[in-house]
Amino acid sequence: MNNLTPILEKKLINRNSLLNNNEHSYKNDSSLNRRTLVVGQGIHIQGTFNDVETLIIEGIVETSHIKLKKLIVQQSGHFHGTVDAQDIEITGNLEGDIVAQGNLIITANGRLHGKAKCRRIKVEEGGQITGQVEMIVTDKLKQTSSGLEQTTENEKITPKENKSSDNSV
Repeated sequence: MNNLTPILEKKLINRNSLLNNNEHSYKNDSSLNRRTLVVGQGIHIQGTFNDVETLIIEGIVETSHIKLKKLIVQQSGHFHGTVDAQDIEITGNLEGDIVAQGNLIITANGRLHGKAKCRRIKVEEGGQITGQVEMIVTDKLKQTSSGLEQTTENEKITPKENKSSDNSV
């Protein structure tokens, strides 16, 4: 009888070494260190997401609405739904309505189908947008009785007084 105990080798795999050369490396991006969800290639997720700051999509994600700090759709990734994020980078396919409070970047392989609102946009040669793009030019929107009133960061919001003249006889 052989009394040899099996030796288990613990191997750490650096995710960045598995990426193709044309895919983004997340190694030096400190904004991705907390509450990051990576949906890998071949994975399909439907539903809602809570407490996710950064969503990196290499598979398929379908959601009705999600709010994030950063959304990255990789070349193999597909996103279907509505997203509100600080920054959005599309290298794959995104179908739906998006709001990018900061940057919207569509790379050479990126495809956006739907409505987009963004403060800054960069579309690389080869990137495609099918739909509608609206630029965010104000910092605040205030709801008034007469509709939406737009104000910039330097303007002060003062309540409007309802002046009525009293002409009693």
